[in-house]
Amino acid sequence: MAKSLKTSNLISKITGELATTAMDLVVLSAAFAGGLILFGPSGKDLYADKKLNDALRVSSLMYKKWNKSSFRKAVGRAMGNGLLKKVEYGFGLTAEGEKRLRTILPEYKRPKPWDGKLWLIAYDIPNKKRQTRDKLRKWLVEVGCRMLQESVWLSIKDPTPWIKNFFVGSKKGSIIVSCLGRDGSVGGESLPELLDRVFGLTRLNRDYIKWIESSEKYLDDEERKLGLAFRYLHLLRQDPMFPKELLSPDWAGGKAMDLFDKQYRSELDISQYLNPRVSSY
Repeated sequence: MAKSLKTSNLISKITGELATTAMDLVVLSAAFAGGLILFGPSGKDLYADKKLNDALRVSSLMYKKWNKSSFRKAVGRAMGNGLLKKVEYGFGLTAEGEKRLRTILPEYKRPKPWDGKLWLIAYDIPNKKRQTRDKLRKWLVEVGCRMLQESVWLSIKDPTPWIKNFFVGSKKGSIIVSCLGRDGSVGGESLPELLDRVFGLTRLNRDYIKWIESSEKYLDDEERKLGLAFRYLHLLRQDPMFPKELLSPDWAGGKAMDLFDKQYRSELDISQYLNPRVSSY
């Protein structure tokens, strides 16, 4: 296995799949330490400050999970890329660092009542414009769409306004949006079966339940709590934030969100980087 792939896999494991690059690991580490990374300062005065104490704790955990030298080098590269800046006791996030952080962290979205319509998005982007195609796919996921099949995506919300904004100046006909109407379906699948298959609701709910069980089990384990916080945010990134009527009665997303708010949000000092908590279920 190539060194870069080994590093990516390790970072993915450390961050619960929330990140795969060293840069993003450093940015996340700073955010979860109150926006600051420290390298081994001593003195009781430091420990009296919650932000500094958090930075010491998180930096120590990163050292333990990864190689100290590699982590320091990643910090140096992050500084070179303008994501971190030198501050009195260590390294803090710059404006660019916070901007990158917001692309990593999920966004809380309050679901609107569903109008009963399904939408298909089909596009024809040639290989020579692969960068545009990849950007569109990533963006479609961010706005709540999921791939039905190659170049065809599904949404429960009208994506037309987003599509128009994304493709300003592009050739006409490169993307088509179709409304399936109320209670629309594809093939012989029922609506619940279709949404479950395309959006992975059963798998995501199972992962939420496992996360809740692990959180309750390792409540006093600081090292595991950090990884669990990363893991929850990764699960939230996958959540389509459906309105209640499209979710099963045993949907665990709401309980997971309440548990995260209670045990992680304020303690890890990341509230300033996350959108306000909203009830989604």
